[in-house]
Amino acid sequence: MKSRSSASTATDLHKQGQQRRQTLKTLLALGLTPATASLLSACNKAPDTSAAVQEFWVSAQGRDASQFGLGWVQPEAGYASQSAHTAVSGFRGHGAVQHPLRPDAVLMVSRQPGTECVEVNLLSGEVTARFACQPGRHLHGHACFSADGRQLFTTESDFVSGLGKIVVRDASTYQWLGEFDSHGIGPHELKMMPDGKTLVVANGGLRTHPDSGRKILNLDTMRSSLSYLRASDGVLLDEQTLTETKASIRHLDIAADGTVAVATQVQRAAMADNHIVAPGAVHSPGKTLQPLPAPVPLLSQFNDYMGSVAVHNGERIAGFSSPRGNLVAFWHLDRHELLGYHAFHDVCGLTISHDQRYFVLSNSAGQLRRINARTLQEQPDLRLQISAMHWDNHMISLTLNTTS
Repeated sequence: MKSRSSASTATDLHKQGQQRRQTLKTLLALGLTPATASLLSACNKAPDTSAAVQEFWVSAQGRDASQFGLGWVQPEAGYASQSAHTAVSGFRGHGAVQHPLRPDAVLMVSRQPGTECVEVNLLSGEVTARFACQPGRHLHGHACFSADGRQLFTTESDFVSGLGKIVVRDASTYQWLGEFDSHGIGPHELKMMPDGKTLVVANGGLRTHPDSGRKILNLDTMRSSLSYLRASDGVLLDEQTLTETKASIRHLDIAADGTVAVATQVQRAAMADNHIVAPGAVHSPGKTLQPLPAPVPLLSQFNDYMGSVAVHNGERIAGFSSPRGNLVAFWHLDRHELLGYHAFHDVCGLTISHDQRYFVLSNSAGQLRRINARTLQEQPDLRLQISAMHWDNHMISLTLNTTS
């Protein structure tokens, strides 16, 4: 880990002492005491508006249809439990994304195989928009915006063909504009690459149908892939696959240099044998998709399931959550080295705090924990318990000016 020295040299301390003595002489000559000078200085300062900028942690939440909605909390408000709010949606949500042109608006996408999305204003707490798929389509729980914020992309499936689609909508009205193939089946999470022109899509390879709920209809023939598509027209630019064909690539996050970390869910019932599979992988530009190694006992503990992934750019660390394994684990993006892990019951939500100091973890019991991004040690004094919340799979961190 990096270390920083905060000790001053003897010369520095001597200079500081001289400066303090000279300042005191000047104040006394003016007939002011240091305390009076401090008061005048405070009165003459420009108003501090930083307190108006608040961090929000946002996630789908709820245990049943009467509670399902988008939930959020302001962790640094000094009254976190009182700052917790939910906008009821009427359906179970999955992923959420902040609107780049209207920062106080967050879009929540329904869990697969749902068909609805809602937009919620975090400042008013109101549902401000709602839309549904075209007939014959269902959602896969995730969406992202174009680089200019004018278009919305959602992952969807065609009921009849079973093929994955990327649907394009106007980001101001949510009207359908068009669509193109995801170049796979069961597209799940997608994000815009740092170039602002390329979409990366996790094609899970699993076919479902609303009439069958979440039952997988093609385990024997499933094919999962990580696809890079030209955002303007859907042209396939690159495709990556894993050696283990029954590892369904579901979630992803992207580093600033274009390195992509992916979280998989292994369909063990369809495997030919019971060998242990690494559920996390990394794709670096110009290389192939590489599974992330770990001791076999730890890999076994993940129970073939990673639920979320978050990349910390500064530390070059990817964190992965496993609700079935009750673990969060951390790997170095470049060295592919396991750096540590943390036990946390039913953990799934995973994001980076706005100040970049912490990995933020959430679970279905309304608990929130912070892992120091440098030391990978939890800070128990920063734990939060929001008993009214039942955080779902994914959490995002954002900031808003609450005075506007």
